[in-house]
Amino acid sequence: MRLRLQVFVGLVLVLLLTMLGAWALAAGVVFRPLVRELTSERVAVAVHLAELAERPRARRHKVQALSEDLGLQVRVIDSIPDDKRERAQVFERHGRTVLALPGRKAPVAVSFERPPGEQRWLVVEFQANLERPRSRIAFGLLLLTVAGVGMTFIVVRYVFRPLEVATGAMKQVAAGDLAHRVPTEGGLGDVAVTFNAMADRVEGLVKGQRDLMAAVSHELRTPLTRMRLMLELLPESRDPAARIAALTADVDEVDSLVGELLESSRLHQGVLALDYGEVDPARVVQRALGAVDLGDREVVLDGTDHPPFLGDERRLLRCLTNLLSNVARYTPPDCTVRVGVASEGGLTWLTVADTGPGVSQADRDRLFDPFFRAEGSRSKATGGLGLGLMLVQQIAEAHGGRAEALAGPEGGLVVRVGIPTDGPQG
Repeated sequence: MRLRLQVFVGLVLVLLLTMLGAWALAAGVVFRPLVRELTSERVAVAVHLAELAERPRARRHKVQALSEDLGLQVRVIDSIPDDKRERAQVFERHGRTVLALPGRKAPVAVSFERPPGEQRWLVVEFQANLERPRSRIAFGLLLLTVAGVGMTFIVVRYVFRPLEVATGAMKQVAAGDLAHRVPTEGGLGDVAVTFNAMADRVEGLVKGQRDLMAAVSHELRTPLTRMRLMLELLPESRDPAARIAALTADVDEVDSLVGELLESSRLHQGVLALDYGEVDPARVVQRALGAVDLGDREVVLDGTDHPPFLGDERRLLRCLTNLLSNVARYTPPDCTVRVGVASEGGLTWLTVADTGPGVSQADRDRLFDPFFRAEGSRSKATGGLGLGLMLVQQIAEAHGGRAEALAGPEGGLVVRVGIPTDGPQG
């Protein structure tokens, strides 16, 4: 409301200044020269009548007849009151003193001698009122100003309506009503679409944060519960080494969860700088294959002789390790794994494909969400935290690239990571 009032007052001030400028321009450029010329002509007419009346043989009725023909009123007075003389414009014409007297019709008084030797004043009043056009234009500008103020109020109200609706909606969202949306009809147009997109994004972020906290709590609770139980049973255990090994595995699981969450948080906030250097695809692929036990699965390498490209080798190694770990965890032992490197569209693509049972389209769209694990053969029973692919996507985006999950041409799942070949752009 305050902003609308400020804009309204500002526009009204601009309108008033414009009207004042128009009035000043009309008065200074149009009326003043016009009145000066008309006054000069009136003075000439009045002087001519005074000269005619002063002639010895001139008859009074001739002056009267000429005045009537010109539409003038002529009278003779003995003196001019001091107050009018002080406000009058003084002219000198043909040795005579001429006064343009104040008044609606601006009468002109000319000094003359009639009878001879006795100074009197011939006062000539004209029909035209020189002030009338000025007052009419002033009244017209006043009407335009009033109409302009009214139109300004209507326009400001119309223009600010989407903003006021959006402001009210923002207050609703700020109060916790994340499902509130602005209707797209009613002339709101782009404002409603933009606000609703923002509200969807905020609602998704808040929901994702809540889901993330719930998932983290759940994922931590399970190994911690097992660790507590094992610690309670450890004094009575006949095989403490096995218990300690199980405890170590649970500690490793918690440590892995915390490490991946910390890495994800740093990548998301942009506080973790990438260590760029030349990445040898063959070396990264071999190190990733050496870090993950794929069992008896057949591994096919494709394009590993690709030229080096710029990237953070340690984090790209983590990408490939996470992808291969998913293959080891979620695919049957007899499937084939294909690891490839290729260039396309200015990106170097690292691809891990398998011939396993695959993932549905709906699940592929969510594979990069935190703590999401597909159902079916890629079941939650196989373990895992559901953070691996999220980190893969974040590492790719930190490089300025992207990650994709596709259906394999022969079944199974294809996940590929595209990294700008020439390093960060701009």
